[in-house]
Amino acid sequence: MYASSNPQPRVTRMHLFVLVAMGVALAACNKSEGPTTAGTASSATAAAAAAAKPVAAVSEAVAAMSADQLRESASAALRDQRLYAPAGNNAMEYYLALRDKAPSDPAVASALTDLMPYALIATEQSIQREDFTEAQRLYALMEKTDYQAPALPRLKKTIADAQTALAARTEQDKVKAEQDTKTKADLEKQRVAQQAAAQQAAAQQGGPRPLDEQLREVAQLHQSGVLTDEEFAAAKAQLLGKG
Repeated sequence: MYASSNPQPRVTRMHLFVLVAMGVALAACNKSEGPTTAGTASSATAAAAAAAKPVAAVSEAVAAMSADQLRESASAALRDQRLYAPAGNNAMEYYLALRDKAPSDPAVASALTDLMPYALIATEQSIQREDFTEAQRLYALMEKTDYQAPALPRLKKTIADAQTALAARTEQDKVKAEQDTKTKADLEKQRVAQQAAAQQAAAQQGGPRPLDEQLREVAQLHQSGVLTDEEFAAAKAQLLGKG
């Protein structure tokens, strides 16, 4: 990309076409499957942290590099296809830091223009998988590259809406889990109380009740949901074995 003894590989239109096609296909797949529920709580926590703390587009270590170091690192990142990731070691960060040091360099401006569509696709994919920390980082890269980019307002709103939806879903899951725990505890208390009452009644009668009466009681407990299928089968087998 520069007229030097070590020319930099350029992001071509063919590369862009292939990656756009892959990104669209992946986004469609993610939409059809829907976001997974695994790790919802941790995702919500990370999303809240990302929203609360401003994201720096260029790391301090990269910003401290010299212009020559940035050019060399940017060339290596392009060769290794580290276009926008990982954080702190990608072509976009190097070029953004280099632009701060050499704002009139047309090669740097051209490189950032070529890289913008890749960052856009990666941002969309991060939102789809609810990785909002990465989505915010990529958004910061795009915003620093061109704060007037047409896609930025839409991306900002999409990230915020997705974070809100995730937080609401996480709260609903928490409430449901608490309700399920309470229901199970109540059923356990009911089961223990009924068993204690039955044993006490049997003791007061001077011996075990008739088999058919005990079988009817076990069946009623099963129908009311106090006994699971496995517990009902075990209790019935035990009674019949004694009979």
